[in-house]
Amino acid sequence: MGHRKVKRPFSRLLRDIWESFYDRCRYTLVSLRELFCRPKYLVCFIVSLIFFLYFLTFFRDGNGNWQLLWSGLDFGRKIEMLGRVWLAVGANFTSWYGLAIVLIAVLQATVIMQLVFAWRHRQKNQVIDGASTGGIGAIFGFIALGCPTCGVGLLTPILTTIAGAGAMAMAETFSNVFTILALLLLFYTILKLGYNNFVTISAAAANKTKEEKHATGN
Repeated sequence: MGHRKVKRPFSRLLRDIWESFYDRCRYTLVSLRELFCRPKYLVCFIVSLIFFLYFLTFFRDGNGNWQLLWSGLDFGRKIEMLGRVWLAVGANFTSWYGLAIVLIAVLQATVIMQLVFAWRHRQKNQVIDGASTGGIGAIFGFIALGCPTCGVGLLTPILTTIAGAGAMAMAETFSNVFTILALLLLFYTILKLGYNNFVTISAAAANKTKEEKHATGN
C-alpha cells in the first residue's frame, strides 16, 4: 500500500507562513544593519533618499514645475523655483500625504542600497529580480504620489470608457490602490534582497573566520 499524503492543518500552514515571514524580516534587519554600518552604503542610501524625496516632491502637484523649468523664464527664476522645491520637501513631514511620499522615498532608497550591494557581490539574478519588482513599485509610487495628476490623467480615459461619469472617482480610488501596491512591492523587494544579502554577508564572515584560523594555525 502506498503512503497517503497527510495534509497539514490550516492553522499549522498559517503558522509556517508566519514563521517564514518572521525569519525573513529578522534576516533582512540584520543585513540592513550591516549595510548601514558600512559608510559607502550609508552614503548610497542618503544620496538615493535625497534624490527620491526631491523627485517625488517636484512632481507632487503635477507637471507644472516641469513645464516652468523648460519655459521662457529667466535662469534666476528657474533656480528660485528649484529652490522652493526643497521647502516643499521639508513640508512633506507635516501631512499624511507628504509622509507617504517620505515612506516611498525611504523604501526606494533602501532598495537601491541593497541592489548596489548585490551587484558588487555579483548576485546577477538578485539584481535583476530586485530591479524589476522595485522598479514597478517605484512607478506605482510615482503615479500615485509623485505625480497624482499624471496618474489620474493616464487612468481617466480608460475608466471613462468603463464607468462613464464615475471615472474621476474611480481614478482617485485606483490612485490609493497604486500607493498600496507600491508599498507592498517595495517591501517585498527589500525582504527578498535582504535575505539574499544576509546569506552573502554570513558566507563572507564565515570565510573570513576560516582564513583567520588557518593563518593562526588553529
